[in-house]
Amino acid sequence: MPASPPAAAPAPAVLRDRLAAILAPLAAPEAPFAAYAAAARQLEREIAPHAAAAGLRPVRAFLARSVTVEPWLPFLCVEAVRAGFWLAITVGGYGSFIDELMNPDGALHSAAPDVVLFLPDREDVAGQLRALCAAGDGPAVVRETESAAQGLEDLLTACRRYSPRARLLVQGLVLPPEPALGAVADANQGYGEAWAVSQLNHRLAAVCRRLGDAVFFDQDALAAAHGRATWRDERMFRFSRVAVAAPRFPAYAAAMVRCLRALYFPPRKVLCTDLDNVLWGGILGEDLAAGIATGAAFPGNCYREYQLQLRHLAARGVLLAIVSKNDAADVREAFARRRADLALGLEDFCAVKIGWEDKAASLRALAAELSLGLDSFVFVDDSPVECEAVRRQLPEVLVLQAPAAEPWRLAPMLAACPAFDTLAITAEDRRRGQDYQAQSRRAALQQSAASREDFLASLQMVCEIVPAADAPMARAVQLTQKTNQFNLTTRRYAAAEIERLAQSPGGIALAIRLRDRFGDAGVVGLALCRMEGADCRIDTFLLSCRVIGRGVETALLWRLARQAQAQGARRLVGEFLPTAKNAPCASFYADHGFRSAGATADGAGRLYHFDLTAAIPPHPAWIQLGAASGGA
Repeated sequence: MPASPPAAAPAPAVLRDRLAAILAPLAAPEAPFAAYAAAARQLEREIAPHAAAAGLRPVRAFLARSVTVEPWLPFLCVEAVRAGFWLAITVGGYGSFIDELMNPDGALHSAAPDVVLFLPDREDVAGQLRALCAAGDGPAVVRETESAAQGLEDLLTACRRYSPRARLLVQGLVLPPEPALGAVADANQGYGEAWAVSQLNHRLAAVCRRLGDAVFFDQDALAAAHGRATWRDERMFRFSRVAVAAPRFPAYAAAMVRCLRALYFPPRKVLCTDLDNVLWGGILGEDLAAGIATGAAFPGNCYREYQLQLRHLAARGVLLAIVSKNDAADVREAFARRRADLALGLEDFCAVKIGWEDKAASLRALAAELSLGLDSFVFVDDSPVECEAVRRQLPEVLVLQAPAAEPWRLAPMLAACPAFDTLAITAEDRRRGQDYQAQSRRAALQQSAASREDFLASLQMVCEIVPAADAPMARAVQLTQKTNQFNLTTRRYAAAEIERLAQSPGGIALAIRLRDRFGDAGVVGLALCRMEGADCRIDTFLLSCRVIGRGVETALLWRLARQAQAQGARRLVGEFLPTAKNAPCASFYADHGFRSAGATADGAGRLYHFDLTAAIPPHPAWIQLGAASGGA
């Protein structure tokens, strides 16, 4: 009999519903180990074959370890799914981490993982420290600490050399709950055991920053939050080398996945907050400005702590917005009369939607106003009805329900949210709020301009086109990870990949900075190309949505064409790979004189050619090029 055809994959909606059903039993506090194990088995059986269709990002992970990890792996798999990953895990040999990290022909590098999880234990990387600290031998402690730190740095550097595409999660070491000298002596020695382990952690974090595409997992901070004395079950550690106590498995796995998430998912950009029983206590329409709770006294200090949390987010580039069903005049009065008690003023919010409209509609309007996708938004509201309405109508928006009856939990709830986690905060991030305020002034100027050309000329734009490595590199990586609307191929790259392309023969990696009369927008665009014979193939061409429509993309293309010509190219080859979000740049190549050349090899997009022997794309007359750009 002929073989039966393979069963069709379930529809994405069916998979998502099944995924929710599998995870539902784990919603209860302190779900038992058996529930996690059962969920992991079900996920492996039902979801793993269709992970992408279920909305999960497949990631191949290799665990290089010095301890036993198998008991908590079901927790890691489940928490990864909750965060949007499907982890296909290869576990390295017990205690084989040195060979695996440093041997180019070993199991780790042969596995070609997407990410390496390096999970050392203190006893295995600095085994002499405890004895040296017990003897009070300060110089020897310093030497041993430096030797161990250098050894760890060498391991990670080798790992990056032999697996340059793999990202890294590096687990820190837990400070000893009972130092060899005792807590009092150790704390008062110049070079105690706690000092030495802290130095090793600082060094590991520094190596992660130097290597790029690496995240330091601060296990000690997690252990301290739960109690270092109970973080490890000493009996189980001595019996089977399990380095984390079983009751801590869920928290440990969730914290590790939170770090992994920052390696793969860009942070959200906008926090939209309700006012009543969220930004302040009480209902403004009933309690009036004088009656709302905010300030130094309880419960107002709970809300003020939340306000401070918002201010901290804004300082690192998160845009703040208000979405509230209230009377606008009452809200203005409340901010004015209670200014001394509020940590924020209305001027700290880049957008405000106050009225009686449906909140989902207000969020849609905000997204259009800010030129951002709804998947960039986090919405905080105390009403379960409003929260559920937004979840149903706008599933892309992350909804946080404020604990109205327990306002002291409000700020910690926001702090625990991973949506704004990022590995690097760039200068562009820090001035994002100012950029959007400047954008409002540009919009007002545009309304009064006689023509588009007059408006663009009046902006007095100056562009600097520099190597991507000088962007700096953290910003170049950030652009590939976060830019969606004007991104012709939407390829996501790590720092090592951009560096490799830039340093390869015929590689071109350019970034463009922009400033105008209203401010400095920083690095807003990126082009990555490679020479293929007489062709210069444009692998990546993207622009921040904040500056679309000002000709900046044309200036970058002009500079790219000139450099390609200088390297011997006779033709530019561009690709447009359509996504759900990049329609704004669909006609970019056609608009700039490229000729359509049919479909890409896989049929996923279209190819475009530009003959450099005849001309190059023109430079926009209203943009001045800075000295670093090579001149027009």
